[in-house]
Parts: sequence; C-alpha cells; structure tokens
Amino acid sequence: MNKSDAAALTIIANPGSASRKYAVYKGTHCIARVHFERDHGAIICTVSQGDEQRQVAVSLYDLEVAASQLINVLQSEDILTSEEQIHAIGLRIVAPSEQFLRSCFVMDDAMATQLEALERRAPLHISATLNELRILREQFPAAEIYGISDSAFHATKLEVAWNYGIPLRDADQFDVKRFGYHGISASAVTHALHSAEKLPPKVVICHLGSGSSVTAVHHGKSIDTTMGYSPLDGVVMETRSGAIDPTAVRVLQEIMGLDDGEMQNYLNKHSGLLGLSGRSSDVRELLQYESEGDHHASLALQTYVYSIQKAIGQMGAALGGIDLLAFTGTVGERSAAIRERIVHNLHYLDFFIDGHTNNRALGPNELTCVSKLAHSRPIFVVPLDESAEMLRQLRAHS
Repeated sequence: MNKSDAAALTIIANPGSASRKYAVYKGTHCIARVHFERDHGAIICTVSQGDEQRQVAVSLYDLEVAASQLINVLQSEDILTSEEQIHAIGLRIVAPSEQFLRSCFVMDDAMATQLEALERRAPLHISATLNELRILREQFPAAEIYGISDSAFHATKLEVAWNYGIPLRDADQFDVKRFGYHGISASAVTHALHSAEKLPPKVVICHLGSGSSVTAVHHGKSIDTTMGYSPLDGVVMETRSGAIDPTAVRVLQEIMGLDDGEMQNYLNKHSGLLGLSGRSSDVRELLQYESEGDHHASLALQTYVYSIQKAIGQMGAALGGIDLLAFTGTVGERSAAIRERIVHNLHYLDFFIDGHTNNRALGPNELTCVSKLAHSRPIFVVPLDESAEMLRQLRAHS
C-alpha cells in the first residue's frame, strides 16, 4: 500500500467469536463500518456511517462466511462503486507462536501455511482466521492482505513473564510461551492516553468484554498480561473459564466423557459468567437477575469482579505500583456498576471512583476520567477503536 495515497481504500477485518467486524478507510478516514452478528438465531448486518446506523438485509446462515457478503453490502449501500478497488486489507491474527509476534506482516502463502500448522493447537481462533483469509482473498483478489498480530504489543514483556513453570528446553523447543492477547486493544489505549498527554510511567489496562484481560504497561510498553498461551488463560470471562488447574480439566473431561475438542468448547463457550450463573453471559442481564434475588447471578458477578481485582493486584506488583487505571472493551466502557465494584476494593492502591461521573460514562465517545479529583489516582474510561489501531500499524509497516 502506498502510504502517500490519501485516497487508497483499505478494509480492516476483525473476526471475533460472536461477530465479524469490518471498517472501510479512505486514507486514514473511516467511511463505513459493517458488523455481522447473531440475533435470536438469525444473522443481521449493521452498517454505520458517521452517526447513522442502519440494518441491511443479508441471506446468511453461517457467521463464518460473512466476509462473502461484504462486497455486496458495500456496493448495495453505495460505499464502494464497481470501479473502486480495495488496495489493502488488515486482518487480526490470534495465534500462539513466536512467528506471529510481529505487529504487521504480509499474509502470503508461507504465512498461511504457518497458521495451518498451528490450527490443531488453537482451532477455535485459527480456523476462523484461515477461513476469513480464504474468503477475503476470493472476494478481493487485487488487495494485499496484511496480518495484524494481537500479541505483538506484548513482545516487550519482562523475561520472567514469558514462561510457565515447565522445563525451559521444552518450552523453547515446542514454542509454548505466555504470548498474551488483546495487544491491539492495549496498544490502542496506550496510544490514546499518550495522545491526550495522560500516559504516566505505570498503567494497568482492564480490557473487559466477551474476552477479558488485564495488562501492565511501563513507559508505554507491555511488561505482563493475564492471558497466556491462549486467550483462555487469565481472569474469568463471559463464557471462558479463565485460569484453571489442568488436573481439574482432566477430571472433568473423564467424568463428563468429553473428547479434547468438546473439552475446549466447554471451557471456552460454556464456562465463565455463563457457567457460574447458569443463565447468561451478559453482564447487564446478570445485574438484573441479581437485583431480583438470583444468588447464582450474584455469585457469578462477584467471582468475575474478584478475579479482575486480583489481576490488577498482580499487574501492580509487576509494575511496582500503579499510576493510572484504564477501562476499555464493551463491559469496561459501558458498565458503571462493574467499574465501581472493581475499584471499591482498590482503595489500598489509592483508587477512588466518583459515583456521578462514573454513572454518566456509559460508552463515552472520548477519554473520560471517572476518579475522584484530588482524592484518587486517575481512572479513565477509554473508548476502544481497534480498527483505527490496526490501520495505524498497517500504514506504519506496509
């Protein structure tokens, strides 16, 4: 991609476990966002342009092939003319390997082959990525496709933060390390704080969404994070268990008669808030159930908050203190109740939330301080724009 070409059209593709998100840029200006997701069993498509949102009818039965409808949506909505071409595509890559610790790389046949070799290790994420890559190549044959690593931001981690307590020769030989994820998010938050001149030396970032992680950032660089070899590790999440004793996994697998794939599915899609509550993975629904006296919903939320509080303490220990606490991600940005509960037990770190400003910060459009002025270290809610961060990395390296 010619970085000097302000009119160059670029697509940023961010395939998630429950959605497919695309952003179309002309130069550095986002001209449209396209979001495919499930709604009551059907797949819906939402197109956003500026402040305007509208639903577009699509004939889709499988979210994994949403990219096959993208060019039709873009042309039918007059976002892309038949004469215009996409010059570059940035694709989020979630893969446990040292090979994918570079922030941006061309997704040529060699890189695709490396991903395929890792598919058995992490099928839930890599299979979706490979499928997305195949469809994007078919739909946009003239575009150069770049992989944007979700782990690269964590390449600067402390040496002691990379390894599990297993023989180092095995970890090195088999490439089993604590790679960490949500790096695009953490990089975006760090960049936003730096741009606003609000980036002190020691920052802890809480990315709370369908997946959740807590990251320690020292002078703008990651030094540790809660996710490990895969995005399953770390804190309790919406449907993921978070860290769990492998012996407990083996016992569950034997008693329940699950094969390896079924066990992975159990830990990734049927655990976390969903498993603990027995009702929902949605924080908003669980807060409502809790208010109606549902003990399991309350216990699920308490466990979730407690695991995040512990992780903040861990990252504070890695940093030797915390100067600023940042919340981002769907839950981190939109749930004042969860932020308040997390910070309630962080007074020992000199963090105190301001109830009024916190309750008003429900998906803010800009960096928003929710801490008690003159009584607390700063707490910020940071609106997350991963597509803009991915574009920034693509343009910096291509």
